Amino acid sequence: MFDDEPQVSQGTIGAGWLVTFADVIALLLAFFVMLFSMSNIKSETWEVIISELSSSEQPAKKVVQRPQATKNVATVKLDEALSLGYLANVLEEHLSGDDLLSSAVVHRLDGLVVVSLPADAMFGAGDVELAEAAREALFRMGGLISTIGNRIDVRGHTDPGPESDQRFGSKWTVSLARAAAVANELRRTGYGRQIPIYGLADTRYGHLDTQIPEFARHELARRVDVVIHPHSGEL
Repeated sequence: MFDDEPQVSQGTIGAGWLVTFADVIALLLAFFVMLFSMSNIKSETWEVIISELSSSEQPAKKVVQRPQATKNVATVKLDEALSLGYLANVLEEHLSGDDLLSSAVVHRLDGLVVVSLPADAMFGAGDVELAEAAREALFRMGGLISTIGNRIDVRGHTDPGPESDQRFGSKWTVSLARAAAVANELRRTGYGRQIPIYGLADTRYGHLDTQIPEFARHELARRVDVVIHPHSGEL
């Protein structure tokens, strides 16, 4: 008696629940979209959150503006100067091996290195022009001087005797001209900076040791000093 009832296949029942499930998911998604669209963060609350986040960050590093002027001291790099102690030792060793300049004296004075060149060996009597042998000796010395970054100047001296200024009539003229001759020769060998020159005549004669015999003091007074400073050259 059951042969006339409709038969429902198992496959039809299994597929039907998927349609219902998809409808439920779609309704839930629409519901959450509606809730999200209705939510709104107040601007005042948002600003407070941003402020709190900002205050919790590490403070920004202070930016120091670099000087822009090309002549500003902070932008100028000076050449490195050599230690005077080291430089004095090098000069002593160099000059001791030179036939003409072996009689030169290298000494430390008031934080300076002074190379005293004997004028009698560098110039003729009463002359202000370098002898040829002196030019060659200064050329060799200048090869060393040109490699250092220290500032130098050259100072000419004379003795107090009347013979030292017979030709030019002034000890100042003689001492300055000799200083210029030595400085020019050092520049010619490659020392690239300006070299100040001073004519001191016999004004430093009283600084020589009075225990030295008079003739030796006069000989020491006739000199040209190459003075090397502890710091570097021009800005």
